[in-house]
Amino acid sequence: MNASAFAKIPYGMFIITSAFDGKIGGQTANTVFQITSNPATIAVSISKQNNTHLLLDKSRKAVISCLTEEAPFEFIAKFGFRSSKNFDKFSGINFTKNADGIPVIETYANAYFETEIISTMDADTHTLFLCKTVNAVLLNDKPTMTYDYYHKVKKGLTPKNAPTYIEKQRI
Repeated sequence: MNASAFAKIPYGMFIITSAFDGKIGGQTANTVFQITSNPATIAVSISKQNNTHLLLDKSRKAVISCLTEEAPFEFIAKFGFRSSKNFDKFSGINFTKNADGIPVIETYANAYFETEIISTMDADTHTLFLCKTVNAVLLNDKPTMTYDYYHKVKKGLTPKNAPTYIEKQRI
């Protein structure tokens, strides 16, 4: 099997945030997709090893921000290569909190979705969270960053916990 073929599946770049019991967390994600339009439902794949997974599982709520091509690698990496268990990813980042206390990332974003988790599916190392959209906000018309753009233009790497990680390979 040629693992490079998986790089041809299109993805976007997103920041997923959640909060529970006064703790906030967030991470970069590439596996986010719309499932239905009515009700508006989005699926998100999150590694079980990530702190964001724990917050999503406990709070049953998430905010999904779509990153634009303007997002610098350092911004993406801050949310993607460290754990919020021992690093404040939100330090120096402008954000607001929604009514549920979840950080809303509007910096380098063109839209965000406030969601409630209605179902989950176990996928071995990851969980697929099925999220009902309760609010969608369009921030601007700037192009959404694709995962291909992230790799080719930003020269980004794929973190080990990402669903698209291929060992010892830079796509």
